[in-house]
Amino acid sequence: MRGAGIRVGGRGDLPRRPCALRRRQVTLNGVQPTPQSDAGPPKSGRRRRLLAAGALLALLLVLADDQLYPVLARPGGGTGNRGENGLWLSYRWYFGQHSAADVDALARRLRDAQCGFAYFHVRHVDRDGRLVYRYPAEAQRLTRTLRRLVPGVKLLAWVYDARQEGQVAASLMDAHARGQMVSEAAWLVRDCGFDGVQWDIETCGNGDPDQLSLLRETRAALPVGALVATCAFPWYPRPVRALHGWDARYFADVAAVCDQIAVMAYDTGATLPRLYVGLTRRNVVEVTRAVARGNPRCRVTIGLPTYGRAGRSHRAHAENLLLGLKGVREGLADPRTEASTFGGIALFNDETTTTDDWQTFRRWWRMP
Repeated sequence: MRGAGIRVGGRGDLPRRPCALRRRQVTLNGVQPTPQSDAGPPKSGRRRRLLAAGALLALLLVLADDQLYPVLARPGGGTGNRGENGLWLSYRWYFGQHSAADVDALARRLRDAQCGFAYFHVRHVDRDGRLVYRYPAEAQRLTRTLRRLVPGVKLLAWVYDARQEGQVAASLMDAHARGQMVSEAAWLVRDCGFDGVQWDIETCGNGDPDQLSLLRETRAALPVGALVATCAFPWYPRPVRALHGWDARYFADVAAVCDQIAVMAYDTGATLPRLYVGLTRRNVVEVTRAVARGNPRCRVTIGLPTYGRAGRSHRAHAENLLLGLKGVREGLADPRTEASTFGGIALFNDETTTTDDWQTFRRWWRMP
């Protein structure tokens, strides 16, 4: 092979031009850059940029809708007002902390709001089921005066059962505590002059059989004609309902043993305005249908908020009277709604309802 003049493995066998090109590509720092491809950026990188741009656009649309929807939205449908609205009232009325002039003004307010129900807070029960505060003389004076001034309004004692002032709530599983609660309900009707009771069991979850027992036992203990009512968590779709809220079956079961269900359409966790309107609308549809199956004589009241700052589950920008009325009116316009079981709306509460709120109520709900 040497005789043929062919040199193997020597430096002279290597091409010189590529070597020169590599020398010119060396950077000032002595690091050779990665050769660029003419194929363009990788598809995965382009896809990530498109997804990021899409996510940013979606976020901007949500933020814009959050700000513009409450300004531009107006309640659709028609009013379902039948003169059976409700108003939740502070414990100060039961405690006798209002004057006679205040009671007269309250009577005018109940007439103007076309209320059929007034829910007077009598505070809470302790772990044994006993009322913590008892003001029979003041309650008698209040109920006697209002019955004379607004005879068509049902005056209910609104009884709260949840952790309060460091005390443990009464357990409805405890038959003794439940029996004491029933006795207190009878006392509120018999000795205080209320037309019935509204239980507000904040510890009651979906399908709780012990609340059904409480309602049945309350019915048996009260005189004929006295009303048995309860507050209720909202209806939620299935993924959320596992954590909070009631389903249609439980609404039907509760309706079978009471006269009125007040859905607490506030503190819902629906922090976006459009989401809150949609949830309120679905509650009108789903709850009226469920109640019609359980007890056609039971009535559904939708509780709407008039308060500002609260816990993390309430955002007044979304949860407010105007948007709540929009949801109710649109729910009543839905052909799936069982309007025969709808009673009205209830405002929560008298001390937080402003002049603007009352103007909103008169414009979008009150009958002429």
